[in-house]
Order: sequence, then structure tokens, then C-alpha cells
Amino acid sequence: MPTCHPLAGVVQWVNERDLHVKVDLLGAGDSDPFGPEWVRGDRIAERVPELLAGLEEGTCRGHRTSAAAIFAADLGRQLVAFAAGTAYLTGRAPQMAARRLWVRAGEGGRLDRLALRRPDVAVLPGDPMAHRPGVTVVADENELDRWFMSSVVAALEPVVAAVRAVIRYGTRQQWSMVADGVHWALLLAAGEVGHDQRAAWLRAARMAELINSDAPRMIARQRPFPLVLPDRLPERAERVFLVRGGCCFYYRYGGVKCASCPLETDEQRERLLLQGRPTPQRA
Repeated sequence: MPTCHPLAGVVQWVNERDLHVKVDLLGAGDSDPFGPEWVRGDRIAERVPELLAGLEEGTCRGHRTSAAAIFAADLGRQLVAFAAGTAYLTGRAPQMAARRLWVRAGEGGRLDRLALRRPDVAVLPGDPMAHRPGVTVVADENELDRWFMSSVVAALEPVVAAVRAVIRYGTRQQWSMVADGVHWALLLAAGEVGHDQRAAWLRAARMAELINSDAPRMIARQRPFPLVLPDRLPERAERVFLVRGGCCFYYRYGGVKCASCPLETDEQRERLLLQGRPTPQRA
């Protein structure tokens, strides 16, 4: 990993933690990721039938719609979550150019790793990396978010279209699953470093809305679910959880709904989130 790259520090920070996101930052002398499990960003669309089949067989027990939903969620978690979390934590954001990124289809067909080859980066005024090659200075956080989210949309637009071409799973549903990754990332990052999760939610909602910046791609249905966790310090007892904008249909073959499922009742959601903990009071 190139240690002089503006994102080197945050990549190391992410990889050292159990955040369900792993990133390889490739330098000029590093080889491209090798093997059939790796797919370059500009070739994901052409491999959609194969990738969905791997998920359908390996994870979704033959449920094709669930495979499409989980595929969109994985794209959100691997591509969007890292970029959004980096912007939130550091004031720097990578350009997610399709020709300079790869995703890995791992166990069960799930996308489980991201590789980036020296991505261009946007930073805020005053950043010490502002004068390095490949770095763009933007005016403020709003412009930073717009800068990286436009590259995310450009990278994923042909993938979303390719999924819709092979299965009756709508583009709006796909983009909503992608947007879940933004909210998930910022809530996780805020919780990890002790920042205000409610403020992180508002930033995530603004980021996600940029998916619609030049066309109406999705309807934002994500919502926060605050809950007091009694085994945490009193000043940090409340945690905000994500209720997703769309369902992955796991319950159709797994028998239960996820705690983040929009189809679940809030009463059952609370029970699921508090399993193994003392009975709390709601926030």
C-alpha cells in the first residue's frame, strides 16, 4: 500500500477494525487484483448474470430476487460505504472511477473486498495534502459529498441497468439498497469514534439524496431507530440503528427478518437488537 497517498491512513484504520469493509490501496508498482473472483468496476455490468447466480446458489437458496437485493446492498457496502465513511471521518474522499476499482466475490458470492488503484481524491481547504498530484480542493463538505457521490453514481449506473435487464427487480429498489450503505457507514463510523450519531444520520441523508442529483433514481425510505443500550456508559447509552430503505427478502428462505428490515415491527426490532442484554428503556 502506498503510504504517501492521502487515503493511506484511513485505509489502514478501516482494515485494522472489524467494520465489515476491507480495502486494498494499490500503488503504481502493484499488480491488478488477480483471479476470477475479482471484477474491475467497468466490467461488473457484463458479469451481472454470473455474479447473481453465485449469490443465488451460494447464499440465497435459489431466491433470485433476494440475490439481486443483496447484490445491490453489497455494492453499497463495498463501494459507497468506504467513500462515504472516509469523507465523514477525514474530510477526504476518493473518486470511485470504475476503471480504477475492483470488487471481490467471496464466500457465498458475497462482495467482500474492495481494491482501489491510486484514486484521485478531493479534500477540504487547508488540507496538508492539497498540493499533491491527483488531489482536488473543494469548497466545503457539501461539495466534497457531491464530488465523490457523482463518481459512485457513474460507476453503478450501468450495473443497476444490467441487473434490471436480467431480473424484474427495479432500479429504484436497487438504488435504495445502495443508499442504505451510506447510512450504515456513517452510523458505524460515528459509533466507532464517539461522534454524534444523529448528526451523522443527517449527513448520510444528504449524501444519499445526491443519488438523485441529476435524475430521480430512488425514494429515500431509510429511517433512524434510536435505542438505549443499558450495558454502555450512560453518556453514550443511546445508539442509532438503521432501518433500511428496502428488504433483502432473507425471511422468505431464512425464516426470520433482519433487525434492520423495513417490514419488521419496531417492537420485534427492539427485541432482536437487545437479545442477550438487560431490558432497556427506549430512547
